[in-house]
Amino acid sequence: MSDNVKCDIPSLLRSPGEFGEFARDTGAYARRVAFLTALTLLGTALFGLALGCFVGWRVACLCALKMAGVVAFPFILCFPTLYVFASISGCRLSVGRLLAFGLVSTAMLGCLLAALAPILWLFAVSTESIAFIVCFAIILAIVAVRFAFRPFHGAVEKGIATSAIGFKIWFVVFLVVALQTVTLIRPMRPTSVAKDAPQGKCFFVKHFLDVVIGSDSEPSGEEK
Repeated sequence: MSDNVKCDIPSLLRSPGEFGEFARDTGAYARRVAFLTALTLLGTALFGLALGCFVGWRVACLCALKMAGVVAFPFILCFPTLYVFASISGCRLSVGRLLAFGLVSTAMLGCLLAALAPILWLFAVSTESIAFIVCFAIILAIVAVRFAFRPFHGAVEKGIATSAIGFKIWFVVFLVVALQTVTLIRPMRPTSVAKDAPQGKCFFVKHFLDVVIGSDSEPSGEEK
């Protein structure tokens, strides 16, 4: 990473491509990885906390932990795939450096989700429609995801990789796994909000439709 790009949030948001260059550096590697990991977990947790406030504070705290897992677990699960598709893209980073580079993207996602969390919180505590709050949360997440891909585009510009196609494929795989993880851990515990919400194994599309279509008959509030 160039000397004029600091290891801080403004530098990450303004110049994610340059920020990602530190993956090829040797200095302060552990500190930078810890910084990116903390941003990823804290940002997604704040977004989950805001979402969980739709039900109540007890559920919100649990939702914060689960939403951090929605990003962390798929990243760990999909990291071997990242290595394969990064190689396809012409990336010659070592496994450790590639881990740091991937965390630049998730840290971007965490920062954006944290910035959007207050907006989500306002609607979560002022609406009774779970269909609306779920759809609204997804729209905000899509906005964050759109910008979280920027470091991978910067990889080509900075010579870290020769093509972005492998990264694009991996990012799609990562998002699909993240969506299925939401269905697996069910951050807001739909059973406390809707009796008709799915309980067993379920594909994320079906889970989304069941929650949105079949859950507005139940009032929101703290678990009964």
